[in-house]
Amino acid sequence: MPDLPPLLELLDNAKILQGDRIDVRRVLKFSAGQIKDIGKQAAIVTKPTAVKAARDRFSHIATLSLSGATAPCAGLDCRIRHIDQLVPFAALYSDHVYVHNFLSDDAEHAHSGYATSLDERRYKLLDDLQVILRVRPLIEAGLIVPVTATGEVCNQCVALGAFGTGADKRFSSERKRLASRFAGEMSVVLEQADGEWSIQCKAPADLLEHGDTYEAYWEPPEPLLDKPRILARALNGESVTLSRSARRELAIDEDAADGVFGSVIFEMAVSQALGSSFLSDTNLPIEILAAISGDADLARRNSLVQKHITSLVPFAGDLAAADILKVRQREAESFLTYRQALNRAIDDVTDRGKSFNERDARAIYADVVAPDLARLDRAVKAARKDVVKEVGRSVIAWSAAISFGMYTGLLPAQLVLAGEALGLTKVVADMAAGAGRLLSPQDAVRKEDLFFLWKIRHLSQGRGRISRSAI
Repeated sequence: MPDLPPLLELLDNAKILQGDRIDVRRVLKFSAGQIKDIGKQAAIVTKPTAVKAARDRFSHIATLSLSGATAPCAGLDCRIRHIDQLVPFAALYSDHVYVHNFLSDDAEHAHSGYATSLDERRYKLLDDLQVILRVRPLIEAGLIVPVTATGEVCNQCVALGAFGTGADKRFSSERKRLASRFAGEMSVVLEQADGEWSIQCKAPADLLEHGDTYEAYWEPPEPLLDKPRILARALNGESVTLSRSARRELAIDEDAADGVFGSVIFEMAVSQALGSSFLSDTNLPIEILAAISGDADLARRNSLVQKHITSLVPFAGDLAAADILKVRQREAESFLTYRQALNRAIDDVTDRGKSFNERDARAIYADVVAPDLARLDRAVKAARKDVVKEVGRSVIAWSAAISFGMYTGLLPAQLVLAGEALGLTKVVADMAAGAGRLLSPQDAVRKEDLFFLWKIRHLSQGRGRISRSAI
């Protein structure tokens, strides 16, 4: 039997996740110290220095939401829904997807006004194990790789170092723009019930998961302590909509924007150090990358790629991870051929540079991508039918789309600084040693790094496939 990946071996040795069985009774008897120790050990065995950096286009780092993390929503159903969206991409189209190791979150208490009880920490650990169990076959296959980045990261410093001249102004401008959007589109309400204070926010779903958030406190948030009228209204059972001035004192809109920015910049920096492409299932992180990059021509090219070269790919929806793996194994050559075509398309877009236009985009899709995509579609449909027969049930129809684009990445010397800030010194040192002249002045040429956009949609009966223009 092959060796277990370090994280699964840790959980197996702790006797809390063995095979497909979670020992619920054991976890519910854990002390706070035992939970913290599991988090610390999980962080150690998944630190980036223990991860082999693949450095190719089809190794990816997923956003926190796609990773099944507790952000932006800690509900188990929501976390599983997100990780289930990642499964077919990881199983069918990627060599490795690096995901945030959310078990390492248990090493420390969350910094919040709400003190998490021991029972809540136990049930959070059980939720974590449920999410891991959902993708265990892919972790065992090395297709999903949990990673814990160490060290403290100043997101703005990484951004300024990464994107060169003018990045400070672009960073500040984009942060203000996003904070302004939260201020204009998000409502914030203070409530008090049964001795618990809460702040509830509602906004469009592209800003907030589910369109709302809820945070609880044992005491009123400190900036509101000198506002007795607001507190009195809440104590009388009123749902108090906070004014712009109260929101500014609480820094709610700025913190919401920083939460999005922190995730994006952190993932971008880790993707640089591990040599992977940025993977998202929403447009907002991609828009932020483009804004900080400040390259209007790249934005124009990316728009043409999304409009004309997005692949509507075969997708085995509603199958377990192990069954989706069977599809890839049966049609390995077809998947490889499609990815080679996608590679050629990326090269063609890159080679054409600023001259890349709509006619080029249409031609690249028709001549390079479409033929191999059609062959892959036929092969996967046949394999999918066989797997469905084996599992003995019908499979719900879904549609999936893959698009790609470029953003201006880190300069080599700046990459080392960012890597050190993330605690990735060994990874960066190995990379620099292997590259030889990597840090020489003549090689300090800004390169264009890749992002991939992965979207899936459940198809209602009688509806067509997702269109490229909808990506």
